[in-house]
Parts: sequence; C-alpha cells; structure tokens
Amino acid sequence: MLLRTSNTSMLTADRYIGKQIISTTLFAVMILSGVFLLGNVFKEARPLFVGQHPSPYLFLEFIVSVLPFSLMFTIPFSFLAAVMLVFGRLSGDNELVAMRMAGRSLPRIAIPVFVVAVTLSAFCFWLNVQIAPRAKQNVQDLLVQAVQEDPNKFLDPGVVQTQLDDKRIYVTDRKGDILYGVHIHDIGNDSNQYRETLYTYAERAHLAIDIEKGQLELRLEDATIETIDKNGIHTPITVAAVNPVIFDFNVERKKRIRASYMTNSEIHDYLEATPNLDPEKRAEFKNQITHRRSYSLACIAFALVGVPLGMTTRRKESSSGFAFSLAIGMGYFLFHIFANQSDSESTEVTTILYWLPNILALLIGYSLFRRARRR
Repeated sequence: MLLRTSNTSMLTADRYIGKQIISTTLFAVMILSGVFLLGNVFKEARPLFVGQHPSPYLFLEFIVSVLPFSLMFTIPFSFLAAVMLVFGRLSGDNELVAMRMAGRSLPRIAIPVFVVAVTLSAFCFWLNVQIAPRAKQNVQDLLVQAVQEDPNKFLDPGVVQTQLDDKRIYVTDRKGDILYGVHIHDIGNDSNQYRETLYTYAERAHLAIDIEKGQLELRLEDATIETIDKNGIHTPITVAAVNPVIFDFNVERKKRIRASYMTNSEIHDYLEATPNLDPEKRAEFKNQITHRRSYSLACIAFALVGVPLGMTTRRKESSSGFAFSLAIGMGYFLFHIFANQSDSESTEVTTILYWLPNILALLIGYSLFRRARRR
C-alpha cells in the first residue's frame, strides 16, 4: 500500500512538473515566434510589401512558410527559459526540498523535463531535416511568383530589390515604364563570397516585360559601367545604351541549388549524382547535414544545464542564475553561427565545431548535477 501511494505521488509530481514545463514553453514559443515572424516578414518580403498591397493569400502563405525556420530558434530558447522559470519557482517555494525529503533523487525529479526535451528534440530534428528546407525554398518561390503575377511590383523606387541572388537593384524614381537613377550591383555568387564584380548606373531606363518568355528587360540610357576585379580596382566604361536582361523568372527558379534549401535525403542524392562537385562545395553540403543533426539536440543540451541551475536557484539569486542560463543559450547559438561561417574545407573540423556545444553542455550539466546533489 505504501509503495502504491509512493508511486502515485511520484506520477502526480511528474505530471505537475511536465505540465508546467510544457505550458511555459508553449507560451514562450508564441511570444518569441511572433517577434521572429515580424522580423522575417520585414527582412524577406520588404521589397514586395513596401508601397504595395499583396493579396491576403500570398501574405498568409508567406507567414506559414517562414514559421518553420523561426521555430528552429524559438523552441530551444523557449524551453531553456521555461526550465529556468519553473525550477526557479519550485526552488523558491521549497517544493523541490519537499520532493527530496520524500526520497526522490535529483535525476528522478528531472525525468519529466528530459522526456519533454527528447520530444522537442525529435520535433526539431523533423523541422530541420524535412520542413524548414522546403519552407526556405517556398519563401523564395513566393517572391518570384509575386513578381510573375504582377511585374510592376518589381523595381519600385526607393526600395533595394533583393529577389535576385546575384544582383542588388535600386531605383531613385519611376514614372510608368520609365525609371530614373538606376543602380545595379552584380554581387556574383557564393563562389566569390558575393563580392561585387560589376556596377552599372543609368540616368534613365525603359522597362520592358515579356511574360511569355518570363523575362524583364531594362533599356539603359546614359549608362556608366564599372568593372571590379578581384583586387577591388574599378574600371569605368561609359556607353550610350545597353539592354541587359536583368530578371529571368525561369532561370531564377532553376538555379537555386543550395544546401539550406534541400532535405537531407535530397543532399545525399545530389552528392551521389555529382561526383565531380568542387570539394569546398561538397563539404558545404555535408556540413549542412551535420549542423541539422547537432542543432536538433539543443533542447536536450539545455535540459542538462537548465535543470541543475534551476534547482540551485533561490529567490535572492534568481536573476544571476537566469542570466547565466541565457548566456549559455547564447553561447550555444554562437557556436553554431561560428561553425556556419567557417571557410574550412575539412568536414572533420566543422563537425567538431558543430558538436562541441553539445559536448560542453553535457560536461557542464554533469558538473552542475554533482554540485546540486551535495547541497
């Protein structure tokens, strides 16, 4: 009878802690996701939305497409905040002391947290591997689709147009199909780290749209072209008129072969189909897979650190413990950002950089658990 009562009380405590963690995490996810969504909407869709009124369907589809890769960041950070807040309150109200006096060890008290952490990590893995890559590709396709449906949305004055991967375009003024003060920056591609290779300026330009061919042309007048070599030396050339095709809808859709736009299975298939791929490019695709696997374990890593920190936090020192946990969370994200920005062709080095945050979280969590058990 005593054993049955003890098991019942343990399950009750598990449900209580689990509900607190889940509800707090969901609330934090909603708040942070709203902030991330607003930032991504203004960042990704600003060239189309400024001065225009996109259809509600397009706007809603854009929001749905942006949400998955916003959740990649908001779920782990929200979970860490939830663990710290819940266990800080339980510690401040002496509920953790009561549980320990009932004979429960610290790892046993933390079981509901790790169950939630494993569930969220599995969900994040699914997001990172399957949903987020397709969502990123869909966002770019939506921007191209919007221009296809209404080409006049493109080249609005006063807005830097970023729909093209290899160009940045700015128009000072526009009257119908005549543009004034046209600036075109050719920034190349990821092979030259998007370094500017050509700059074109025209006093006037006539806009011509061919929907059947899927092309948009500018007939430039009084144009000045500057070629820029790898040393950054500008060589100006003045021409009377030039007719560059600056936007090809069909080409823009076909040329987007990026690791971040592909699922893991698609990356494997692409690498097998292109055995002669540049070693640096091949390493980039392989590193993307490693990044997704490592980053998906962020919730488990944060549980290892957040639980003992929350358990040892008292009311008078809650702010310092919470700040320390946030610093650990920011450090985890910065590690991944640094690994993403590394130019190393060695997949082994990048793999170490990606997995190092999880290893450090395990070591720090183990140390904090041992210290907490002695108190």
